[in-house]
Amino acid sequence: MINSNESPRTHDAFVFEVTQRCNHDCPHCYNCWKNDIDYPEGELSTADTLDMLGRMLDQTGASLVSLTGGEPFLRDDIYQIVDFLHDRGVTVNMICNGSLITEESIARMAGKISIYELPLLSVEREIHDQLSGRVGAFDDVTMAVANLKAASERVVTVFVATRLNLPAWEETAELAIALGADGIMFNRFNPGGTGGRNIEMLQSSPAELTEAMDIADRICEEYELSISCSIAMPPCLFDHSQYKKLTFGFCAAGTSRAYYTLDPLGNVRPCNHSPTILGNVRQGDFWEMVDSAPMKNFFDARPEFCGGCKLENECLGGCKAAAEVCCGSVWQLDPFVKAFADQAVKPA
Repeated sequence: MINSNESPRTHDAFVFEVTQRCNHDCPHCYNCWKNDIDYPEGELSTADTLDMLGRMLDQTGASLVSLTGGEPFLRDDIYQIVDFLHDRGVTVNMICNGSLITEESIARMAGKISIYELPLLSVEREIHDQLSGRVGAFDDVTMAVANLKAASERVVTVFVATRLNLPAWEETAELAIALGADGIMFNRFNPGGTGGRNIEMLQSSPAELTEAMDIADRICEEYELSISCSIAMPPCLFDHSQYKKLTFGFCAAGTSRAYYTLDPLGNVRPCNHSPTILGNVRQGDFWEMVDSAPMKNFFDARPEFCGGCKLENECLGGCKAAAEVCCGSVWQLDPFVKAFADQAVKPA
């Protein structure tokens, strides 16, 4: 956990789920309100939203906020939210599906968004639209990237690797490069929300993902482009050392790198994949939530399977939130690792 003796205590960044509404219906969506559990739904008025954000900024001292959803641009007051954060001197990242980005919206937020993260799920229109749950999604997002780059904005495209789109991964990456993307995120499908009900349809094997990462590493070198794997790629199934250029991330929950998540009603969670509510910033103190028993349990969780692995305290068993949602507890094994446990080789 973050050292409670630090004074003053600060946390550099958090995620704000602007809205739970979305105009896409992705079969791989991990949003926690789409899990088979009750989760509070709704959003606050503009005034109450800005007050809530102010409280979170005051308590955390955060200098970076990532706006996500749902689809952020479905909120009529998205510009007021961005303006508020910008006026507070906060760096703002925008994570959206690109369907509502126009030349006018780009101009309205010029100089206020550090980077846009947009999904580019396939070079094949039909596959991208299928994985977006909306006809026309491919045309929308490619036009959005083109317009953003024409306005000299920074754009990262996000590829969620599934059985449906992996065959065209290389061509999809080349399309992102042709559109002018400043980087690519290569994320394995991580079940939760709607995705938890589509594992059989979407989940790729370690062999298929390894082949795709080999391609990604070559693309990094050939095009001098950054490609990151932000969803944990467990080292018992993937040898990270063989990749010269790819970057990898592990679960950061409870550390100084954690991306605590604020939902539209003020509830705070360990991360945007987890449904665990630590408290509400409108009534409680952020640091009391960080020091709470539920957060300690989340941070301390280690699957029994991972005992004896030299990277146990770095990898933490993959994604705890996926284990929480799909297997019932953060102490269980990441469902991806569990599915391919017979192939796992612990780093010695």
